[in-house]
Amino acid sequence: MAAMTISELQSFWADATVRAEARKAAYFLVAGIILGTIAPYDSSNVPYVWVRYLYWISLGLLNSVISGPVAWLCLPYFARTKKPASLAFLAFSMLVSLALFPVVIFAEIYLSSPHALTFDYAFRFLSYVGGWDFVAWFGQVAVLTFVVMLAVTVANHLLVHRAAAGQAVDPETPTPAHSRFFARVPNHLGRELLCLSMEDHYLRVVTTQGDALLLLRMRDALAELEDYPGFQVHRSHWVAENAIAEVKRNGRRHVLQLKDAREIPVSRSFVESLKERGLA
Repeated sequence: MAAMTISELQSFWADATVRAEARKAAYFLVAGIILGTIAPYDSSNVPYVWVRYLYWISLGLLNSVISGPVAWLCLPYFARTKKPASLAFLAFSMLVSLALFPVVIFAEIYLSSPHALTFDYAFRFLSYVGGWDFVAWFGQVAVLTFVVMLAVTVANHLLVHRAAAGQAVDPETPTPAHSRFFARVPNHLGRELLCLSMEDHYLRVVTTQGDALLLLRMRDALAELEDYPGFQVHRSHWVAENAIAEVKRNGRRHVLQLKDAREIPVSRSFVESLKERGLA
């Protein structure tokens, strides 16, 4: 987790696009199959093998569904308060565990019921399990949820950055310089840039279709975008020329408002770039 940022966690876990949800579901489907095979926490006692696999796959897919709203609610708080990404992820996985725990309890009651599930049996089951048993039970759920979500996070991190690093431009093919840059950007974001912003060791690429984080330095991105119409306005920000909707000024301070209402600060050392383009 040390190599990741909260912004990258948000870009994966809180992304509600169909493509992102399908990717998460695929990861958890694989995790469910693995858990069904190794059968942790005595789940090998489930009467039928197919029921065991269905149990773990269902929990995995439910985790995939729950994680999005939970990430959308809690990760921005940790980003605002600049908490460590490791702490944010731990809290995030614990909240997901809390949401999953009632489902785990219901499944246990249902699978242990000798006949049809009734309120009477459910009440007797819950009465039999003591308070500390519930604490230990939740601990098991929390640990397994954390491990699986960490594995999914790391797998996605490695696959995304390996894919980006592996996409090279054929040196024999005459292409614009910015083709190399766009080879790193997910296809669903399109090719119309709004801005680039540095976030820790990552570069947030914002297009008209969304945004993504790349493991890339600003200076390398600028070199690859040398023929793209845009310019740097701050040590941490670059904007596309056609993305600027308005230039705001407060005294000697300039702020660019982009077409998506995003505001980008202009540092004093880059004000001359605005003047050269007739924007200041």
